[in-house]
Amino acid sequence: MINFETPHVHPIDLTPNGNTLVAVNTAAHKLEVWRVDGSSIATIGSIPVGLDPVSVRARSNTEVWVVNQISDSVSIVDLQQMTVIRTLATDNEPADVVFSGNGRAFVSASEANTINVFNLSNLEAAPARVSIDGEDPRAVAVAAG
Repeated sequence: MINFETPHVHPIDLTPNGNTLVAVNTAAHKLEVWRVDGSSIATIGSIPVGLDPVSVRARSNTEVWVVNQISDSVSIVDLQQMTVIRTLATDNEPADVVFSGNGRAFVSASEANTINVFNLSNLEAAPARVSIDGEDPRAVAVAAG
């Protein structure tokens, strides 16, 4: 049997302190977590997230955001509790997330051709939407400065 899997965008990341490695497990709909100690790594565990996780970004040493393309959501994961602490709804087929220095998270929504902009200090608020004059935006980046 052959599995159809959504293509990855940013499937692996390290926390800022370099002590924790996280990776999406798209087929299992999970986030895999490892402890990094020098040149060795040890499994910490797996955390169920949404359907078809394609990107993961560490926001801090204890919080990562997982983009779930088929679920049209972002799972916010607490690495100390090893659980999803919040799920944010996005436009259709989110693909990536990045964080700016001014307290915002930017999520590309490839099918909708938009960027959803979340205010990190008020995740209850609906995201602002920026239309993209293009087709299927996927990876996003934040410029320094």
